[in-house]
Amino acid sequence: MDMLRLLRADCLKIKRTPFLLTHLVVPIVISALYLAYYSYSPWDFKGKVMAYFQGIACGLPIIIGLVCAMASEQEANAGQFQVMLATTNRKMKTYVSKLLLLLLYSFGAIFLSIAIFSIGFIELLHEEDFSYSFYSMAACILFGSHVFIYILHLYVSLQFGKGASIGLGIVEALLVALLLTGLGDHIWPFLPYGWSGHFVSLWIIKSTGVNMALLETSMLTGIVCCLAGSVFAFILSCLWFEKWEGRRTK
Repeated sequence: MDMLRLLRADCLKIKRTPFLLTHLVVPIVISALYLAYYSYSPWDFKGKVMAYFQGIACGLPIIIGLVCAMASEQEANAGQFQVMLATTNRKMKTYVSKLLLLLLYSFGAIFLSIAIFSIGFIELLHEEDFSYSFYSMAACILFGSHVFIYILHLYVSLQFGKGASIGLGIVEALLVALLLTGLGDHIWPFLPYGWSGHFVSLWIIKSTGVNMALLETSMLTGIVCCLAGSVFAFILSCLWFEKWEGRRTK
């Protein structure tokens, strides 16, 4: 019950901030732009789908950096993080609630973007090679691949401020794009910035009926690293927050 109350309180805190609007407007605009371009683009079906999902994977770190910065600054402006730090008997729960809020909004934004794209792609552009279940699974893959990055950015934004979080997001976006080239072929399973783009690309390849035997080892390694890395990052962040005493904002 404490967690539900804390989560509800966090939702009320961001009610008058750009946080909710960002999670609504950005997915709609991105999907609409891709659909508008694909309405006359000469690309083949697979190329269009691959470009869309890889584009989302590259752009998400910047959005994550921005929204985590918003959440952190809201706490700073509301009382120098005292709301999060004052409740010593449930300090950990306030952190988990904040992280859970970010992940829930992320889940909704990713699904909203992909839902708009898939409906437009299938119903308006009549690109029916993939079913809605394919797009739903792709959304889950993108969401799960970014849990680690959300944990990292919440830590960075709380500890170092919004500038560090947004700046890191820009660098991460470049790393995601770089790892999608040949440079990331052998190292992507071990790097958080290689997970989303490669996982969703492999899902597209698998869904087109290509034999995945040669890619199974790297895919399984990536899944293990992603799960283990996310759990380990969560545990470390909780231990850090227990000892955290806030930061100077002025």
